[in-house]
Amino acid sequence: MEADAYVLAEIPGFGRIYDCGGCGNLHLSIGPVSLTLTPEAYMQLTALLNTSAAQFEMLLHSRRMNAPHQLPGSMPPGLEGL
Repeated sequence: MEADAYVLAEIPGFGRIYDCGGCGNLHLSIGPVSLTLTPEAYMQLTALLNTSAAQFEMLLHSRRMNAPHQLPGSMPPGLEGL
């Protein structure tokens, strides 16, 4: 990452999104995967992720409503609070 980079978001140990300040693109790194996106592609990715997150939340809610016999903590690891 260059010295004049601007970090838009970061989760330590997971990934980061930043503007390097030089090429006009945004850089997304998650673990070993790195993507360089135009601002337009970045906004499309953001819309895609927001839509999928909302749909996923509705799916989890539906599953909970259809299976009230589930015990707390029976969700897959990492999804317990959703």
